[in-house]
Amino acid sequence: MKQIIPFAHQWLSDSVKAGDIVVDATLGNGHDSVALSQEVGSSGHVYSFDIQQSAIDHAQSLINQNDINNITSVKLGHEQAKDYIMDKGISSIGGVIFNLGFLPGGDESITTQADSTIQAIDGLFELLMPHRMIVIVIYPGHDSGRIEKDLLIQHLQKQPAAKMDVAMYHMVNRSNNAPFVVGIYKK
Repeated sequence: MKQIIPFAHQWLSDSVKAGDIVVDATLGNGHDSVALSQEVGSSGHVYSFDIQQSAIDHAQSLINQNDINNITSVKLGHEQAKDYIMDKGISSIGGVIFNLGFLPGGDESITTQADSTIQAIDGLFELLMPHRMIVIVIYPGHDSGRIEKDLLIQHLQKQPAAKMDVAMYHMVNRSNNAPFVVGIYKK
């Protein structure tokens, strides 16, 4: 049985194709971007978003260590990702990952928020190619994370099944505060 992050990466791997343009909506320390970079290969590209310069700097170090040149790090909130990508002349993307919460090892008072996360998901879903996925790792173990989880799940439950399938992967024998993964599959 896969743990949460490897499962999230597997869902993306099943969805993303070589040559795709994809989005890491929450760059953080860069591990998701590096995984996506490998999936899309040299003919694809990863656009990675974060509001914290320290995250971009740390991730860039990881990117440089791995000699990767198909990742663009952008210092913007993920709610601005759709507009940024469209301004680049890109009209479709092959996948998206969100790793919500706060930057590991960073300022824990700076967290993703439900309103901007929902705005980002809805916007990026519009650009998502059919039969592709948005994968979201949710961390409800802190106050902001619990609020974000509740509002995000409520929002996703209201989405029409004719347009998307939404699934959860979580360990049922763990705390209710344990991280879990949500996958949104575009029909």
